[in-house]
Amino acid sequence: MPEEWMWLLEIAIGIVLIFLLSLAFKKIVNIIRKRAMKKDGFWRKKIHKIIHIPIQVAVWGFGLAYLIDVICTHYGIDEVSKFVRPLKGAFIVACISWIVLRWVKEFFIHLAQKSEKLGISAGTIYALSKLASFVISILTLLIILQVFGFGVAPLLTFGGIGIAGLAFAAKDIMANFFGGTMLHFTRTFSIGDQVMIPSRDDFRGIIKEIGWYTTVIEDYYRRPVYFPNAIFSTVQVINESRRTHRRLKETVTLTYEDFPNIEKIIEEMKEKIGAHPEVDEKESFSITLDKFGIHGLEIYIYLLVYKMSYVKFMRIKQEIFLIIEEIIRKYGAEFCYPTTNVNLRQLPPK
Repeated sequence: MPEEWMWLLEIAIGIVLIFLLSLAFKKIVNIIRKRAMKKDGFWRKKIHKIIHIPIQVAVWGFGLAYLIDVICTHYGIDEVSKFVRPLKGAFIVACISWIVLRWVKEFFIHLAQKSEKLGISAGTIYALSKLASFVISILTLLIILQVFGFGVAPLLTFGGIGIAGLAFAAKDIMANFFGGTMLHFTRTFSIGDQVMIPSRDDFRGIIKEIGWYTTVIEDYYRRPVYFPNAIFSTVQVINESRRTHRRLKETVTLTYEDFPNIEKIIEEMKEKIGAHPEVDEKESFSITLDKFGIHGLEIYIYLLVYKMSYVKFMRIKQEIFLIIEEIIRKYGAEFCYPTTNVNLRQLPPK
């Protein structure tokens, strides 16, 4: 064969080798998959999915770069050759990085499924996943630039100046971004929690989404309300879902004619209300004669019930009121109303 045709033979051999390598890696991955199906373990069943596509792309990308290098060398296109040759190394780096990114994604998905057992919020796990992917991508980009011969240090310096300028110009965006990051890590509230924001006219709602820029809270009219994440670093947020009790505080007024039975009434209230299964008698439970009021005897009732929904709390409150009414009726007492008695004195005739 004439020497000028040797480069074509080299290309042909290269294509055959690439094809054989691709088939060999595919065969290896199939063997791994079949063995993994026979054994237990999360990673054994995922490893073939993680490595298959990146390795195939790396093999064909490396081979394509090699073929282009042979063609450019034959025709003397040095301007293209000096960029094509590092491309082979860049494909290897990109392949390894891609495998790591796919592994990180599967790892955090697996971790999120066990978030309740680990005591970690699923939102925190997804935030860590995004952060890890971002860091790996930046490191991969810097390594690839280094492979192509670009100086990383000047780029980092210029990038730092650019980022500083961008951050100053978009400080609100950055504040909301980092506010969202802190929400994921501090876990002030989670999706599904009921919250109240006192500084926003006691706004109440249910957390529907915690994004990187805004948090969506659905109010009790089922309307989505969007709050920039930055405000949560400056306002007070009350997480209603993490409360342990609900408070019931009421005042019952009886007439002064019921004073002889007041002690018996209060003792029976303590006994029957304290026996209610939803009342926590051990936490701030008090039923006492508070004061001699203008219109009657004021009995102060203060107690805590266990954590429950608002609708159920109103039903328990009703049950307690019915217990109070039953006890008062049992002793023949009466509720006192704000009435005024006027005594008329007959004036002597003139």
